[in-house]
Amino acid sequence: MTLLREWLLDPYATEFMRRAALSSVFVGILAPTVGVWVVLRRVAYLGDAMSHGTLAGVAGAYIAGVSVTIGALVAGLVMGAIVTSYDDRRRLGHDTVIGVTETLMFALGVLLISQTDSIGVDITHFLFGQIVTVDRTDLIVSGVLTGVSLAVVVVTFADLRAMTFDPEHALQVGVPVRALRYVVMALISVTVVVCLDTVGLLLSVAMLVTPAAAARLVTERVAPMTFVAIAIGVVSCLGGLTRSYHLATPPGPTIALVSVGWFVLATVMSRRHRGDRVRATAAPVTP
Repeated sequence: MTLLREWLLDPYATEFMRRAALSSVFVGILAPTVGVWVVLRRVAYLGDAMSHGTLAGVAGAYIAGVSVTIGALVAGLVMGAIVTSYDDRRRLGHDTVIGVTETLMFALGVLLISQTDSIGVDITHFLFGQIVTVDRTDLIVSGVLTGVSLAVVVVTFADLRAMTFDPEHALQVGVPVRALRYVVMALISVTVVVCLDTVGLLLSVAMLVTPAAAARLVTERVAPMTFVAIAIGVVSCLGGLTRSYHLATPPGPTIALVSVGWFVLATVMSRRHRGDRVRATAAPVTP
């Protein structure tokens, strides 16, 4: 028991690791909360595209000498606005518009990176995360963005649920469906930004989709699904960070792999539960 306690607590003896742990908690709470709506609306590809498209904002901000957080947020919001503006044009599929927009934003990011020699090494920190370098300012920004985003989800929860499961009826009863689509895009963008230092742009989709997908296999109700997803997200982030310390592996990919492990476990559990129900239904009735 003592060895287990030491294994869990030793990594957090230093201040920079405690900051990293707090940063990972923000990600573990926000990403699965938003991810539930990504999974339920079946737009996981959008999360992946958003993470790639945000590279343009990161590179542009880096070159301009301003906060990369602001650059990433602006790029995400621009991409979200472009995708949402094509929602009513049925000649193009939603995934087609996402793919074209992702190509545009990602290509711009690569072009901006190619314009300077110094950006190549540092940009990898944002692509794959650099959680151990998180400072007090980063924590404050992440905390504020997380708090505001969670408040938005709570306030719009009923309307988001109506829009997700029955958009036609939602329109008829006065739910602002189009405005909510922009809200979802903004939430995804903010989530990618919060993931920036922890798991990076390219792995942010892991925390956005995987915990929510695992929770979807466990429960069908939205509120419990959200809490289960958050639990998986926080445990994955802290567990991955702890493992990365002891195994000397990169924190971002380790966190992502731990979250996938929970998804595999949820898949096995759901199949076993479904098999038990089938056997119980097929069993003969005895007096």
